[in-house]
Amino acid sequence: MKTDRSVYINNYSTSPWLSLAIILLAPLITVVDIFIVNISTPAIKTYFHSSDAALELVVASYLLGYAVFLITGSRTGDYLGKKKVFIAGLAAFTITSALCGFAISMPMLIVSRFLQGVAAAFTVPQTITLIQLNFQSPTDRDKAYGMYGMALGTGATLGQFLGGYFISSHLITDSWRLIFLVNLPVGAIAMVLAFYFVPESQQNKSTRFDIPGIFILTAALSLLVYPIIQGTELGWQLWTKAMLVVALLLLLFFVGYQRKLGQQKKDPLVPLSLFKIRSFNIAVICVLFFFGVNTAYIFAVSIFFQSGFNIPPFTAGNYFVFQTVAFLLASLWSIKNAARYRIRLLQVAAGLMILSFICQLVLFQEKIITPWDILPCLIIYGIGSGLMMPSLLKVAMWDMPADKAGAASGVYSTIQQISSALGISILGGVFLYLARTSGHYYFAYKIALFCMMGYLLIVVLVLNRIKR
Repeated sequence: MKTDRSVYINNYSTSPWLSLAIILLAPLITVVDIFIVNISTPAIKTYFHSSDAALELVVASYLLGYAVFLITGSRTGDYLGKKKVFIAGLAAFTITSALCGFAISMPMLIVSRFLQGVAAAFTVPQTITLIQLNFQSPTDRDKAYGMYGMALGTGATLGQFLGGYFISSHLITDSWRLIFLVNLPVGAIAMVLAFYFVPESQQNKSTRFDIPGIFILTAALSLLVYPIIQGTELGWQLWTKAMLVVALLLLLFFVGYQRKLGQQKKDPLVPLSLFKIRSFNIAVICVLFFFGVNTAYIFAVSIFFQSGFNIPPFTAGNYFVFQTVAFLLASLWSIKNAARYRIRLLQVAAGLMILSFICQLVLFQEKIITPWDILPCLIIYGIGSGLMMPSLLKVAMWDMPADKAGAASGVYSTIQQISSALGISILGGVFLYLARTSGHYYFAYKIALFCMMGYLLIVVLVLNRIKR
């Protein structure tokens, strides 16, 4: 695969690695904001005296805005320029973080979280495309993709730690507000650095911006993602099922419409030729199952520690520091050695995550748990996910032409977020339902772990389809 640096407006002297460090702040903070709320929801519920359904929407509305607008955000970067959209997205993310932090009511917080997710959707896809454009050497590009995956995983576990720290710190009266306000200085610094050190790509206004496609896809994804996120909480009422049916019909119509645009040599929102690339298809399937497990696991284990064993939020957050360190070390090793081991590395990674779940089934007893039971399991999981996450994006982009990188990044990120929503809804839903009906968090957690192991076995089997 060749990358054409002529897509940049001017030559520049900035190191591509410095540019990479700056743009990786976007996926880092946007993922932090998914997980930092998990451990902070009890404090938010107490402050607003809100219902469980409203509290669920604080988490769900962010994922909804994020997942629905990712492809649109990605293609907007193609049309207006990656750097412009990246900085504008960061500005919007910072402003909406302030709205969340200063929310005076639960409805205001929910709406602000949705807008924060939309802002993230316009920011993160530019990161993947800028990597594709910025690194000519396949070896350097693979390393950069690995660092992108490392940023995602670090954000997930860092969010757990920061949530526990801010809630327990009592630095201000309403300490839950800090989980949003921390984004203000980070966002401001990232915008300034991006303005000076991230190169701009050419605007591509010669192509037709697929406005009808945007509306069709936005409607379809909204109707799909909302019931996925809220269906369990709402008891899967008839109208939620009807939304799914309409969503599937709209998606079928969208595919037909995109095919027609392609046949007419026009510029579709999602080029269907992406799905003729075998490595991309297999990576997307793996992403669907892996991120479903990863998001649901962090969601379930946080609740399990706090509600099942009454572990304080700050202590629970500290446990995840060990998982984060293991993840980072494994990610760094993966970035250096992924080219040597290729698919075998991903299969070993999935195996280590399964091993972590088996260890938890053996070591976690119903009424007694010690740090010596917890830490080995979290460290093994951190190593497995650290080997897996940086490499999945590499697989997706192995054979991707540079001119399709924007669309590919949008599709990849959209599948990732839908997978996260599905993971919380299905796997997390199984855990919460069994915990509520049986009254035993230990039993519910065991069943959820078995389901997660099934997901990871599918990843191993799918990876066998790539001969590299």
